[in-house]
Amino acid sequence: MSDAKRQEWPELVGQSFDQASRTILAFNAELHPYNARNGIENQMLDPLRVVVVTDDNDIVTKAPSYSYRH
Repeated sequence: MSDAKRQEWPELVGQSFDQASRTILAFNAELHPYNARNGIENQMLDPLRVVVVTDDNDIVTKAPSYSYRH
């Protein structure tokens, strides 16, 4: 059984979605940053999705995180 690890990016709060995406993809280019404007996201199953909650101006309002298995 593999251990789950969690990566968080609290430093991205207050940054633009574009900047957050670049930072997340620099960590792992296989991830899929998803702009959840005002916390709204679709329910599509994507194990590589990193939900980035933004406001109406695409500014990150909540630290994105991703749990992965290794």
